[in-house]
Amino acid sequence: MNYKILMLGKPGGTLARTYEWHIEALNNDISKRYKVECVHSMNHEHRDINIAEYNIFWFYAKAFPPSLYHNIKKLRPDAKIVCGPNILLDKPDIGLSDEWDKWYADICRPDLHLDQVEFYSEHVKKYLSPETKKVAKTLDKCMRINDDYYKPGTKKIYDCLIYSKKRRYDYKFESFRDELVHILEKNNINYYEIKAGKYGNYKREDYFEALNNSKVTVNLSLDECPGILNYESMFFNVPVIGSPNNTPVTSSKNLHVHNTDEMTSSYLVRKDDAAEKYYEVIKNYLGKKDEIDHRLFIKNHTSFQRYCENVNSILEKIL
Repeated sequence: MNYKILMLGKPGGTLARTYEWHIEALNNDISKRYKVECVHSMNHEHRDINIAEYNIFWFYAKAFPPSLYHNIKKLRPDAKIVCGPNILLDKPDIGLSDEWDKWYADICRPDLHLDQVEFYSEHVKKYLSPETKKVAKTLDKCMRINDDYYKPGTKKIYDCLIYSKKRRYDYKFESFRDELVHILEKNNINYYEIKAGKYGNYKREDYFEALNNSKVTVNLSLDECPGILNYESMFFNVPVIGSPNNTPVTSSKNLHVHNTDEMTSSYLVRKDDAAEKYYEVIKNYLGKKDEIDHRLFIKNHTSFQRYCENVNSILEKIL
């Protein structure tokens, strides 16, 4: 089947990259199943938009007025509407936090709702209508990763690259981070720390340089969906230690630290013994020879063609 798709709801900030990768990947499908255009580019170029040309209208992110959805539903009732994977819950611990969220949950009825990873999708489903829950699926991003900073063969001078990112809702972050650092220092495990989010900021070049110099990345964020930083680390052939919720896609499930957080009725909460459990996985990894090609794994996982196949599989089943 051929899909003629009009993209709407382009996000801002770093998410704009995933939107652009999405369009580029589908338009370069080896099997030529997709023709994708972006309404925002067409408006910028002052091009006429003939909505009769498309059989799918894809609202990528929470960046469009509800009236646009309603107009398309009215004018093209035969077409299909896809929403996601960056649509609902700006504040996952709060839930439906504004009128737009409430509109989406109560009124919007897409033919397909997307999130990127399973644990987050299950959380979002708490707020979806029964009809939308039935068409809720996951679709992980594709990526074009900059290879310029990768330096294979660099001597590893750090045991761990600690990625310290505090989420607004992670009220146990400081105690967890401080205890883990204390345990590492007590056991002579050297580390380099990148401070991100509400805990600090960094230059991407510094992160890439630290990856070249490190044996393993330890992600201290409470969650990632699924986290470009994780993919960049594996792309540098540096695996990532983290929980299934901050490293949902991993090149080695042996590096998952289990039972360090739990999903409550509100959202994830970190457990008090998380630092000790992280240390055990770090110690075990550093004590063994690593024979996994983490770079090859993530190159395959983030490839544009993998993405095209996954999109086709979902669209065939749902639409």
